[in-house]
Amino acid sequence: MLTSSAKVIIATLALVIMSSAVIQTSYSQQLNSNSSLGLTMISNNSQTASTPNIMKYEASREQFLKVWDQLEFEPRVATFVNASDLIGNGQYQEHSNVFAPGEEIVLYVQPIGFGHKQIQGQNGEKLYLMNFTADIILSTKNGTIIGGGQDIPVTQLISHYRNVELLATLTLTIPPDPSIKGDYLAKYTMNDQTTGKSFDITKDVTIS
Repeated sequence: MLTSSAKVIIATLALVIMSSAVIQTSYSQQLNSNSSLGLTMISNNSQTASTPNIMKYEASREQFLKVWDQLEFEPRVATFVNASDLIGNGQYQEHSNVFAPGEEIVLYVQPIGFGHKQIQGQNGEKLYLMNFTADIILSTKNGTIIGGGQDIPVTQLISHYRNVELLATLTLTIPPDPSIKGDYLAKYTMNDQTTGKSFDITKDVTIS
């Protein structure tokens, strides 16, 4: 943990990548059929149908993943968003870099080029691990570190597939103290534990 000044601006540091419900659904889909709606969900433990359409999709996806493996690990999207709104994959309302004392500072990050570590499940099935941590430093414009943290767990996502659509919300909670008003720099470093790669995001933050 980084040292901080006597007046710590960061009161709480909370990082999430997906709701547990989304992660669980991604990991364990069950077979459900509803003929009236024309919907069928195929369990990951069942043999996937091989229609010409699915075969075309799988072939295209394999080509895409070959390109994916050559991408740099970097943020496709990195923007402040409204904490009170629904946040999902591509679902957010952008927020300016100006925040009030006591307001949550939420950074929405959608990374690309991350790795997938192949692992074995409890039943011997092939699974993929995606594992991320983050470092955050909040400092004044002259470089004085106010607070932050290192090696903060973001998530360990286990999936039957090489997921490529992931998001992270990195949240700083600022205490409602008017004396903290001013201009700051927030530096976020996202680390891909499966590849050892990382990228930095630096944002101007004004507390007003």
